[in-house]
Formats: sequence, structure tokens, C-alpha cells
Amino acid sequence: MYLEIFMIKRKKKVGLPSILIFLLAVTGLAQSASDPINKGRTGEAEMIITGRVVSPYGPEAGARVRIPGEDEFTLTDKDGRYRLKAAAPPGNRTLRVTAGKEGFFNNRATVKRDGRAGDIFLNPIYLNDRSDYKFNSPRVCYACHTKLALTWLDSKMAHATSNPKLLDMYYGTDAYGHSGRGPGYRLDNPDSVGNCAICHAPSAAADPGRSLDFKDILSSLLTEWDGISCEYCHKVRKVIDDPSTPSGATAILERQKPASGRSILVFGPYDDVVVPPMAASYNPVYESGRFCSLCHSHREPLAEGKVWDREKIYTDEEWSGFGLKDDTMLPIQTTYQEWKAWQDGLPQGDPNKEKNCQQCHMSWTKKLLPYENYVVENMARNMWGTFRDPKNIRPHHFEGGTRAQLANALAMELEGRVEDGLLTIKVHISNTNGGHWVPTGEPMRSVMLLVEARDSDEKPLKLVRGGRLPEWTGSGKPDDGGYAGLPGAVFAKVLADKDGNLNVPFWRAASIAMDTRIRPKKTRTIEFVFELPDPDDEPAVEARLIYRPVNRSLAEQKKWKVDDIPMVSKSW
Repeated sequence: MYLEIFMIKRKKKVGLPSILIFLLAVTGLAQSASDPINKGRTGEAEMIITGRVVSPYGPEAGARVRIPGEDEFTLTDKDGRYRLKAAAPPGNRTLRVTAGKEGFFNNRATVKRDGRAGDIFLNPIYLNDRSDYKFNSPRVCYACHTKLALTWLDSKMAHATSNPKLLDMYYGTDAYGHSGRGPGYRLDNPDSVGNCAICHAPSAAADPGRSLDFKDILSSLLTEWDGISCEYCHKVRKVIDDPSTPSGATAILERQKPASGRSILVFGPYDDVVVPPMAASYNPVYESGRFCSLCHSHREPLAEGKVWDREKIYTDEEWSGFGLKDDTMLPIQTTYQEWKAWQDGLPQGDPNKEKNCQQCHMSWTKKLLPYENYVVENMARNMWGTFRDPKNIRPHHFEGGTRAQLANALAMELEGRVEDGLLTIKVHISNTNGGHWVPTGEPMRSVMLLVEARDSDEKPLKLVRGGRLPEWTGSGKPDDGGYAGLPGAVFAKVLADKDGNLNVPFWRAASIAMDTRIRPKKTRTIEFVFELPDPDDEPAVEARLIYRPVNRSLAEQKKWKVDDIPMVSKSW
């Protein structure tokens, strides 16, 4: 059987963003092979494209076939054949159809006026990864993908190797380069370079002959870029489980050079890219959270024979979601597992089902406007550019922990009553937009709730029941971020060492002392009771949620200037 697509989309370039006109063929669906072109309901010419996708192995089933840039596509049947309804090109304009399938290079064919297309031949990618391959600098990508490359350059991904906080934590230095200031991995482990480079310098880590010490990596003449480069990510063929890595996953790379010419093998989410400079291959992992699991996951084994009491912190369901089998491992960072467990628990038909990391962290933001309809610029656009809907373009800014995102991550509502000389306030905090726990990522992050109650004369009311912020949130003036002892709560994952010291780095951790972070689409309700001396008074309450990127004590040791970020404020 042939698979048909009945929704036809034709683009007209009228500024940015583009206007997409949908033509729904409700009548006249039957069409004979002798009459490939007819008129749709709107008078637009439509045609049925037929053809076959083959490879050296014979007909290819399950290949994705489309007109380049269009949303709609069809899949080939067991005989490699397809049937695709499309808008007929005006005049004598040439129409091409493309095909892509995982494991093969994308290719295309020209469509004749009668709707027939020649065979689309897919060349297989023979597995021949070369560990001695030297990655291209992002400067090479910049020549065609100028705006994408500049957006990446402004992201944290582009500077993951030289991140000052990373280097301070690795070497035990402070912001001024003084040694012996606060924790340092190399200070505690002088004979080990660790495995931080696997995520912070993956191009270097992929070479088995390279040193994984960051000074060696950053000073190497072979390092032509910083951080997580374009070509490293787009050389990932597959992500597999690997218990030997910190994340529990590893990237299977395919690093090859062509036998002749200068084409660059790249994997990506597009099945319709067929251009000479790039030997492109469609791969669905690039639109999957699984790709992000390579680094947004971190577990650490305890010393041999040691365990910790995880039942005090996590339910069996949460622990199962982390993918850990026993109490000999610490889940340091579980962003990917948090997202996956949330997705696995959603029923089919839920509007959040299939929502992935890329849709939130590689989406269009106000500062990136106006929208783009191409992923290439300059001469490359004139020669090979494919017009796309902006929703099918992923800006490479990898936004996370920004003011804009934090302002929409959590919602808060207050409920209060006055009774018997007491003011009772219930604070309802919901994780409305996070597909993971909030906050997520490194344990040094926290979200603090501050609740301030005053009488009509602006005098603070005495808290008689309810939580207070712990000592490690910082002493001093509240205006300077010293919130310890104030009415409120903290949402964070806190690591502890064997002596009970809190907020220790992961390599010193022996247990997780608390994990009060807010789960996706869940609401936490916290009650505070204040003494109200005058029952006829009209008190006022203000509650604030504040995101703190780095633990205050650590920031002070390292002399980092880190500002708290206001998230939500509500009054009662």
C-alpha cells in the first residue's frame, strides 16, 4: 500500500515570519496515473508524485520522502515505493523530492511533469570511525551557517572548556587565580585528571591519545575551538548505554573523511538536506532527549562496600526513574532521567507527550527575532538554501537558567486566613513549565522561598509555625542575600560528605542529605502561621521565589560574583 499525505502546504515568502497556507484536499482525492495534476479547492495546482527509494541492498522501506522544506512527508512501503501529494510547481520550475533514512546519506531526484520521479538512491554509511580524525573548527561551519554559528558562540556550550567556574572547581583556585581556595578536584586527587572532559571538552576526550587535563587541552595546538563544537555533536551516530561513563551513556561517533573532495559527513534532524559541501544523513536522535542524556546526567559510585540510605530521600518510583539499581550510587545530576520519567508517566493524548529538551532549550526567543527561514546565509543560501518554517529551525543558543526561562518555570499562589489571633498563609508552588525537577542540573543551584508578613504599620509579624531558611543560605542583611533564619523554604539537592558537611562537591559526597526540588507539573503546598497581636488589623504578606545559581558559601570561597535571580513574587 502507498502512504498518502493529504495536507498540502505551500509557502509564500511575505516577510518574516513566513505565512503558511494550508490546502486541505477534502474532495477529489482519487486521481488516475494518467492525470497527475488537478485543481484543489482553492484553485492551486496539485500533483501526485510517485517513485521508489533504493539502496545497494534493494528497495528501502521506511525512508522519509518529502519536498525539501515542507512539513509533510511520507514513508516508503516494503517495496521502497511512495506516493506523495504536493503542490505543482509554477511554470517550468524544477521540482525535486528528497529521501532520508537513518544509516544512509540523504539523496534526491527530479520530478517529471507527469509526477514520476526517478529512483532515489541512498548510499549507506559504512561504519569506519577514525579516532585520529581532527575535528573541523566552527569557523568552517561559520562560512555557511553564519547566524547559527554566532548564536552558538554566544552560548555556554561554546565555552564549556574554558568556563572559569569549571576551572576553579577543577584546580581549587578562586576567580583571581589564587590556589588552595575552596574545593578543587585536582587538589583532592593529584594523581587523577578525572573525567570532566568527557562533557566539557568532548572533542579532546574522543581522542584516546589526548590528555584530559584542562590545561593540556586548552594549550594544545590541536584545539582550534573551545567547548562543545559543531562537528563533534554532528558526528554522533548513536547514543548507547555505557555504565563506565559518568552519565551512563556514550556517543558512538562516525568520524570519516571522503575518499575525494571536501565534503563533511554530518548527522542531523533533516532528511531533505542534499548539498555538495555536506554529506548529510538524517538521524532521529537529534530530536530526542536521548541525545542530551550524554551529559545532562551524572552519577557517582560510592567507595567500595559503602551504601547510603536513599529511602529517606526518594520514593521507589523516583529511584526507579533514575535507572539506578542499588544504594551504591549517588544520582548527582539527573536532568535527563527526570524528563524521561515525566514523559513515560504521561498518557497518550496529553499535550505534553513527546515534548523534548530541544523544544524548550533550542527555541526562538525574543532576542533572536526576527525569525529565520533558512539555516544558511550568504552565497550558500542562493545556491542551496531551503526555505523552512521557523518552528523547524533550532537556534543553537541552548538557553537554560536565564531570567526569561526562570520567570515562567514556577507558578505561585497564596491563600490566607485570620483566626484566633493567628495569620495562616498557605503557599502553593507549582512546576508549571519545567519538564524536569526545578531546579535541575548541578547541585550547587537552589530556589529559595521567602515569606514576609507585616501588620498595617509595616512591622514584621512573628512566625509561630513554619519553616525557616537554613544557615547555608547565608547570614547577613537580607538586602545583600543573607536569608538564613527568615521564614521560608529552600528547594535544592544537597550533597553531604561522610562527616555530615553539607553542599560538598560531588567527588567528596557520601550521601544526599535532602532533595526538595519540585517535580514536573506538581504542586507543593507549604504553610506558615504568624502571630497577629491585633485581630482587627489588616496584615499583608509578600512571598518571593529567588533562584540562586551557586551556593553562597562556595561563591564566597571562590570569590565569584553571582547574582540571585528573582523568579516570582505574590502578595496577599
